[in-house]
This record gives sequence, structure tokens and C-alpha cells, in this order.
Amino acid sequence: MEIIVDKIYENRSVESFLKQHMSYSRGLLRKIKRSGAVIVNGTPVLMAHKLRAGDVITIEISEKGSDIQPQFIPLEILFEDKEVMVVNKPSGMLVHPLTGEPGGTLANAVIYHWLNKNREALVFRPVYRIDRDTSGLVLISKNRLSYNKLLRQLTERTMLRTYIAVVEGYMPASEGIINFPIARKTGSIVQREVSWQGKSAVTRYKVVRTLPSIGASLLAVRLETGRTHQIRVHLSHMGHPLLGDTLYGGRSDYICRHALHVQRIKFLHPVTGDTVDLYCPAPSDIGKLMGSADEIPDF
Repeated sequence: MEIIVDKIYENRSVESFLKQHMSYSRGLLRKIKRSGAVIVNGTPVLMAHKLRAGDVITIEISEKGSDIQPQFIPLEILFEDKEVMVVNKPSGMLVHPLTGEPGGTLANAVIYHWLNKNREALVFRPVYRIDRDTSGLVLISKNRLSYNKLLRQLTERTMLRTYIAVVEGYMPASEGIINFPIARKTGSIVQREVSWQGKSAVTRYKVVRTLPSIGASLLAVRLETGRTHQIRVHLSHMGHPLLGDTLYGGRSDYICRHALHVQRIKFLHPVTGDTVDLYCPAPSDIGKLMGSADEIPDF
């Protein structure tokens, strides 16, 4: 990664610049010190080196290639450059392999794509994950430096992710905030539940329209936190489970998987700082419930 130093950072140390301007975490700075290289204007320097306006900083970190097996699976790529990639994941596909399911995942497909395109053994780093049966946009970083910056956007809530969900019944208000802690359900390794012993979880929703023909509502949903199954658990707890979500009490007579789709993602590019704003229409199974696959407005 190459960065040009702005005048406001003149006389700052390399470490201060990376921490304040690039938002690198302490852990990443330790890794750079330990196994990486910082080069200023073509010359290796220490982290205490003082910068001048116009200096070109090059950051290098050596990494092992991925141990995920490449596998040809067609991908719908909405955005890709040297730093990041955004893919429309279909429902029914895991993001990452499991011990008993090492193939057929998004990770296998992405690794194959990278090897076939650039002959590069990159590490698969999704900035966030979505459930097997959730469809939609997944943001993937191609290196640890970009991953660190994108993850910070996610945790600081400056990254926008908008889901669409079709839920049973009609919500009590046109929009609202669901704020209940979530924990693993006692006796289950998969299911979650609202529990005061759980971790904080906040979900925002807005009713886009009601769907009287199927007794349901179409919602736009945004996450303030990122707990496992958060949207599914919160809406079920409110008495409005996702259609098709049999794990949390949803009916399966209209759709064979939970009706949840990541439709839009908006973030700042980790290197250029440009806004990347991507939209992905709902797949046909959710589109049929909606009556259309129209774009969901901001809220």
C-alpha cells in the first residue's frame, strides 16, 4: 500500500501517521513492526521516522497464502480492484468453509477467482459474514491493511449496510429501534435468543410497505451491532419472524429460506477514500414476495 503524506502530518512520526490518519489498530502496528516493512521515498525507515509533506510511504506485510481449496463456482462480482471485492452471495452458500463442509463456499469460489485471474495466493478476509440462507452483498478485503480500515468503519458504524426483510404480520410502528441483548440459546449450538445475560444488540427498521396478499410486511433494516442471527432473533422476538425462517418460528409456505437480503452497501475505499455505493436487487424468490425488486430507500 502506498500513501502520500499530506502537509498537516509533517513532522509526525510514521507510527503517529499510521495510527491517526490510517486508523491502524495497535495489533496491526505491532505486526508491521514485527514482520512488515515501512519504506519512505524508497528507503526503509523505523516507525519513529519523522515525515515531510509529499513523502511517499509504502507499507508491506508478508503473509502466507490461504489454505482454502480453490473451487470453480460462478461469482457475481459487483466491484473489484487491488484492495477490495464485493460479491453478491446467493442463498444456500456458506461464506467460509466448515470442518465438515470444506467446499462449495464463497471462500472457495473467491480463492479460485483470484488464482485464475492474478495467480495470487491471497488470504480470504470477509469484512463481515452473512448466514448461509441470507443472500446479498459481501465485502471482502484483499489484504490486512485494507481489512483493518474497513473493519474500523464497520465497528464505528460509518459503513452503511441495508437489508430487506419480509416478515410475518404488520409491525407496530412505521419505523423503530429494537434494542434487546442476544445470547446463545441454552442447549443449542446454533440458535440465539433475547437474553439479559447476552451482548448488546440494536436493530433499526422501517416499513417499506405492507403485503396484505400474504399477511406480511416488507422492511428495510440496518444493524447498529453485528450479533449472530441478530435480525432474525430481534424480529422473531417482536412477534414478526422472517418468512421462511423455520428456526425462529417463520412460516415456510411462501419461501423455502428466510427472506433476508443485503441489498445495499456504502463505504469509504480504504486507500482512495472515495465513496463506494453498491446496490443489488432482491433475488427472484424474495422479489415475488415483494411484488417487485425495486430499490429500498435510505432511512
